[in-house]
Amino acid sequence: MNKKKVTGKVLGELESEIMEIIWRQKVTTSVKDITKLLEKKRKIAYTTVMTIMARLANKGVLVRRLNGPSYLYKPKVTKEQFIAKAVHGIFSSAVATLGEEALTHFVKEIQKIDPKKRQQLLKILSKD
Repeated sequence: MNKKKVTGKVLGELESEIMEIIWRQKVTTSVKDITKLLEKKRKIAYTTVMTIMARLANKGVLVRRLNGPSYLYKPKVTKEQFIAKAVHGIFSSAVATLGEEALTHFVKEIQKIDPKKRQQLLKILSKD
């Protein structure tokens, strides 16, 4: 599954696009920097980007600190950590709502995964 699509399901389309840029950059960045990068693809208002990045900070996905008159942002979590937390939340909600039926479908999907990948997943789960 495309990881970008996973983040897009949890975050809004623009939130996801901004996070993809920030995760790739791996440095502290400003709204102005992100706006310039987004403008290469389409016209977008600085204030729109500013609002979305503030929301991402409020959601705990970004950390921001004041630098003069503006904020600088960096990711609070890696993309992998974000995806793991999002999938955990979605799965926990499905199990709480649907119970055993959700578990049954999950196990069926796990059985479709390449055995080598399944072993990697089990290794990750054993760390928690």
